[in-house]
Amino acid sequence: MIRSLRNLAILAGLSVTALAAPAPAGAQADLVTDMISLRVQLRGQMIAEHSDFGTGNERLDSRTDLRLQRFRFTMTGMYDSTYGFVLNAHAAPGGTKNGIVGFTQSSSDTDFNDSGVRLLDAYFVANFNDRVNWKLGLTKIPMTRGNLDGCFDPLGVDRSLWSFTGYGTSPIKASRDMGVNLWGKLFGGRSVYQLAAFQGREGFARTTHPFSGATVTSSQTPSNTLLYVGRIHFSLLDPEADGSGYEGSYLGDMKVLTFGIGMGHESEAIYKNVTSAGAVQNDETVDYNAFTADMLFEYPTKSGTYTLTSAYINVDFDDVYKTNLNPGDLLTNYGGVNGQKKGWYARAAYLFPQKIGKEGKLQPYGYYEKFDVAAIAGVKEQTITQKAIGVNWYLHGQNVRFTTEYLKNEFAKPTGMIGGRVNASNQPIDLVTENTSLRAMFQVAF
Repeated sequence: MIRSLRNLAILAGLSVTALAAPAPAGAQADLVTDMISLRVQLRGQMIAEHSDFGTGNERLDSRTDLRLQRFRFTMTGMYDSTYGFVLNAHAAPGGTKNGIVGFTQSSSDTDFNDSGVRLLDAYFVANFNDRVNWKLGLTKIPMTRGNLDGCFDPLGVDRSLWSFTGYGTSPIKASRDMGVNLWGKLFGGRSVYQLAAFQGREGFARTTHPFSGATVTSSQTPSNTLLYVGRIHFSLLDPEADGSGYEGSYLGDMKVLTFGIGMGHESEAIYKNVTSAGAVQNDETVDYNAFTADMLFEYPTKSGTYTLTSAYINVDFDDVYKTNLNPGDLLTNYGGVNGQKKGWYARAAYLFPQKIGKEGKLQPYGYYEKFDVAAIAGVKEQTITQKAIGVNWYLHGQNVRFTTEYLKNEFAKPTGMIGGRVNASNQPIDLVTENTSLRAMFQVAF
């Protein structure tokens, strides 16, 4: 016991010293004793976004939003080579941009401390060998490649908006959940499998209606079933993943051709027949089913590095939006970008071989994304197309980067603006069929 306390005291002292001292470029803050290791990571992203909507009486004049997209403190501690934990604390001081169809009032206007600090990841690890590893706790849902891409190395300002398949509107349920994940490497690391079981939908949720401002409540969970998720990929060229996640681009360090598929299922996820007032009509339910197929191709040559990534995603609630009319269920369970949807995206990039200065590199990119959505912003059976071009400027690899992007969103059916004007029935008055944004992101991560 005394020896353990002494080692922890030494480790704490080393942590303070290491954090105070400058680290060489590309170095990781790994602190190792003869008993345990501790990795400390500090990472942040700031976004500036100028959109052609959001101000004026009709909310259709341009607006600029500044926000910290992510600000994280992460610790990975290992008791020995097998057992350890990951803790990821996240703070995102509020901006005003609300998805792709609206703005809201900044939370700093009503709350002097709007940092919204939360525990984003908190799980134990048990790494027995290359083929058998466990995660137990709050961790990512391992279905889509986009969700498993590192948050601080996407191909663009961020990963695809459509990559997230969990319930609700918070990061804890949209991309993460409480559960257990078994994963491992096969065929010399060319293949990585993941099998997971999570809590899935539980209880009921309350949220604010984007047009009326009223508090709406979802129906209760029909039964205590789990969300089951599975994923596997195979790399034809270099083995891609050191662990259970990915990067949007490896910046020419690897030759990659990886194909993956993922599936998710939860039985009796939502009541099928619910009135607009929230009254459940009978015991009929619908299941949650999801499927994805994706790929990444990246190949370095003397003329530069070429990157292409694409995914098909299908999340199905058996068209429950036609019979479950409860706004609470629509907003937190089956609607929006995380709910029932079907579509695909493709992203391509080219990394110039020439350096700017000592380490800097430029990577222009573009993407096209098209998804059919069951319901979003008060419109049912909507189709949204997103087109973008941008440039990643890697000042020091992914550790320090600056990204600019021009994005255009197109709506097959006219849609109202969240935060916009409404009529006496709380239906939006001013409708649009497209909007555009010029975005810039600065990142420091180490």
